Amino acid sequence: MLMRRPAIAAAASFLLLMIAADGQAATPPPPAAIGNYCEPRERDALLAFKEGVTDDPAGLLASWRRGGGQLQDDCCQWRGVRCSNLTGHVVKLRLRNDHAGTALAGEIGQSLISLEHLRYLDLSMNNLAGSTGHVPEFLGSFRSLRYLNLSGIVFSGMVPPQLGNLSNLRYLDLSGIRLSGMVSFLYINDGSWLAHLSNLQYLNLDGVNLSTVVDWPHVLNMIPSLKIVSLSSCSLQSANQSLPELSFKELEKLDLSNNDFNHPAESSWIWNLTSLKYLNLSSTSLYGDIPQALGNMLSLQVLDFSFDDHKDSMGMSVSKNGNMGTMKANLKNLCNLEVLDLDCRLEYGNITDIFQSLPQCSPSKLKEVHLAGNSLTGMLPNWIGRLTSLVTLDLFNNSITGQVPSEIGMLTNLRNLYLHFNNMNGTITEKHFAHLMSLKSIHLCYNHLNIVMDPQWLPPFKLEKAYFASITMGPSFPRWLQSQVDIVALAMNDAGINDTFPDWFSTTFSKAKLLEFPGNQISGGLPTNMENMSLEKLYLKSNQIAGLIPRMPRNLTILDLSNNSLSGPLPLNIGSPKLAELNLLSNRITGNVPQSICELQNLHGLDLSNNLLHGEFPQCSGMSMMSFFRLSNNSFSGNFPSFLQGWTELSFLDLSWNKFSGNLPTWIGNFSKLEILRLKHNMFSGNIPASITKLGNLSHLDLASNSISGPLPQYLANLTGMVPKQYYTNEHEERLSGCDYKSLVTMKGLELEYDEENVTVVTIDLSSNLLTGVIPEDITYLHRLINLNLSSNYLSGKIPYSIRDMQSLESLDLSKNMLYGEIPQSLSDLSSLSFLNLSYNNLMGRIPLGTQLGTLYDQNHHLYDGNDGLCGPPLPKSCYKSDASEQGHLMRSKQGFDIGPFSIGVAMGFMVGLWIVFYALLFMKTWRVAYFCLLDMVYDEVCVIAVFGWARLTGRTDARLLMSQVAWSSIDSDESYE
Repeated sequence: MLMRRPAIAAAASFLLLMIAADGQAATPPPPAAIGNYCEPRERDALLAFKEGVTDDPAGLLASWRRGGGQLQDDCCQWRGVRCSNLTGHVVKLRLRNDHAGTALAGEIGQSLISLEHLRYLDLSMNNLAGSTGHVPEFLGSFRSLRYLNLSGIVFSGMVPPQLGNLSNLRYLDLSGIRLSGMVSFLYINDGSWLAHLSNLQYLNLDGVNLSTVVDWPHVLNMIPSLKIVSLSSCSLQSANQSLPELSFKELEKLDLSNNDFNHPAESSWIWNLTSLKYLNLSSTSLYGDIPQALGNMLSLQVLDFSFDDHKDSMGMSVSKNGNMGTMKANLKNLCNLEVLDLDCRLEYGNITDIFQSLPQCSPSKLKEVHLAGNSLTGMLPNWIGRLTSLVTLDLFNNSITGQVPSEIGMLTNLRNLYLHFNNMNGTITEKHFAHLMSLKSIHLCYNHLNIVMDPQWLPPFKLEKAYFASITMGPSFPRWLQSQVDIVALAMNDAGINDTFPDWFSTTFSKAKLLEFPGNQISGGLPTNMENMSLEKLYLKSNQIAGLIPRMPRNLTILDLSNNSLSGPLPLNIGSPKLAELNLLSNRITGNVPQSICELQNLHGLDLSNNLLHGEFPQCSGMSMMSFFRLSNNSFSGNFPSFLQGWTELSFLDLSWNKFSGNLPTWIGNFSKLEILRLKHNMFSGNIPASITKLGNLSHLDLASNSISGPLPQYLANLTGMVPKQYYTNEHEERLSGCDYKSLVTMKGLELEYDEENVTVVTIDLSSNLLTGVIPEDITYLHRLINLNLSSNYLSGKIPYSIRDMQSLESLDLSKNMLYGEIPQSLSDLSSLSFLNLSYNNLMGRIPLGTQLGTLYDQNHHLYDGNDGLCGPPLPKSCYKSDASEQGHLMRSKQGFDIGPFSIGVAMGFMVGLWIVFYALLFMKTWRVAYFCLLDMVYDEVCVIAVFGWARLTGRTDARLLMSQVAWSSIDSDESYE
């Protein structure tokens, strides 16, 4: 926000008064004014303090030394030291660090206690926390001290209550939050010692934990001299304590932002502080309506009651806190109000009603109105031109309708106009800008507006930032822009421009850092003389730009020329050594990639996909910062690029639809940040490296349509990017604004395009390869997997029963393999499944019942084709027992017998039993005799049966038969005598 806190002038005025009060004492004494210079004892104390400083990058204490003559021995002449004109005692020590990288390091030595007359001590923004990290307790001994600033020093632990002894203190700053990003770890358990600072006028404890100081308002109420209080980010719990009588009636500034009060705003005592000029309650979780008591704060100059959390790409707040209310307060009498910030604070409201509640004083002092993100409806009032002092009008991200009133052109002081992301319509003409001579920044994008200007019109302003995305400004390139030579950022996305670049483009926009013209129909070649521009970011995607790529601006970091008609070879020297993102997707660029591209050592993203490039990519091993690399849909050849081994920052790698060959390297598992790996439609062969399971961030794996063989790798469960997170983590690495994260995914039987910039499609596609073996069980641990495509391989075995655990699965294609066995019943438990293909395998048995599978069959009647052993609904083939033999025959003919554990057990049992019998016959005589006698008897019986049977067949007489019986009897009789 450009003029966010003008009332900080109150603090600045107070500091000027403090400095003026110390002016005489702080002036270095002329040599003839007094008989002697600084006290030796105090000089020694300062030198001892210097010994405790271990690093002084800026040489701040270089003048602190003795032995260089009388002048150098005089500590009153040392940098940062001031002495009293009357006594020569050191009264001021200012060693504040105002620049990055120049902070003093070390500790605050106790020797300073010798500076008994010290009135001013500023050691802020240094690294002087020392080994203990605590605020020194001896600082409470400086009885004369009026100014103490230790802000920005990363202290920790409890603030020593001894500071309560500084009864003369006017200024105390222990804040820990600064622009450097440093945060204090200080805390105060009992704030009663603050009440002893009866002369205190300025108190800043930003970032100090005060969560246990429940009675903090009562403590402040005991210091009536307070004028400025800043307690931002102090973990305060509430601001609705009962204060029957307010003592600090001189309070002018109060900052309680970024605390979690979480109670109705109307119940707070804050609204009784009618002397306030500055009030900051942003992000305090105060909820409910904005109270009417606000209308009684007649001295108020700045009110920040916003909820400012997230920013959009243009730095504008877009978040809501969920603790909103309505605008009940009437601000008509707040004639001193200059800044009103209610961003993301109102639940709803009418923009006209809110403007009617603003100060109606004449002349109006209101300079800033921030009402972004409040779901406001209605139309802007025509009398908006009365707010003659208005500098910033921010109505971003509401639902305001109607036309932009032409009276807005009367706001001669307006510098910033933010109307983007509303539902406004109509035409904007010269009248809307007639008197806006101060206008510097205008955001009109994403409304339904047309800008129509006379070609000869000359604007009264010099814009610096202009965002006109989705605003119709064509078909010709607006000529009035030729006068905007101070443009730093210009966005005209989808502006209906159907023209070529004007010849004044490079000169008019020579100061521009950002230019955006995507989604138009700009034709012809790129502008000439671009190398002399100050451009850092250039977005020209999705136009009709043709011709060669000229030499680009030297400071360019992002260049997006994707989806155009550029032709010819890549330039040998693009002229932008700082280039970080280069996107040439979908053009007609031909030839080889020049070796000079390797000189772009700062490249983070390179997209050359969908062009006519060929040959091998140069060996660019030095581009180690690359995180996005896409060469898809060209004719690149050679092995998997070996120079990629050093690109450990890669998160997106796409080499698909080329002519790469050879094996995948084992070091592919070293890409620890890799999220998307697409190598489909090449000629890669060999096995999938086992190291691929080390890619813990991988969420998109596509190796389809190669000649990769062997089994699927084990330990797929190590792909934790496809496993639900047990704790909060960033979904992906930060995306690059100049790169296109759209990916084609073979899913649900179709080639679908997904934009993975914000949402990653968790997918594995290994289809159309030569893979063998079984589907490993641990693939079912990948519970985030949405698409699994293993079709057109030679996989065998059964479908894992635990596939039921993959509850996120939406598309499953196992077709054209050699899978056998039954379809697991658990497959019907996949409630998210919307596509299934099991065709052309050797599956058998009854198809599982379930509504889910029935619905899938209704969508695709071919999902079971080519599995002759399947039966039951929804197929016409029934599942009777008589079919079992046929199914067994089918199994034997197609796959052979399945030698399972039961068959092995039967065979082992038979062998063991047989050996037991042999053992008994070999070593036990009685068993052996009985066994052979049994054989003889069986033999006799068989012979008799055979004789009688033969007799019947040949018709032998009874006599003959009797003779045969006698013969057999005689044999038996003879054997009985033996």
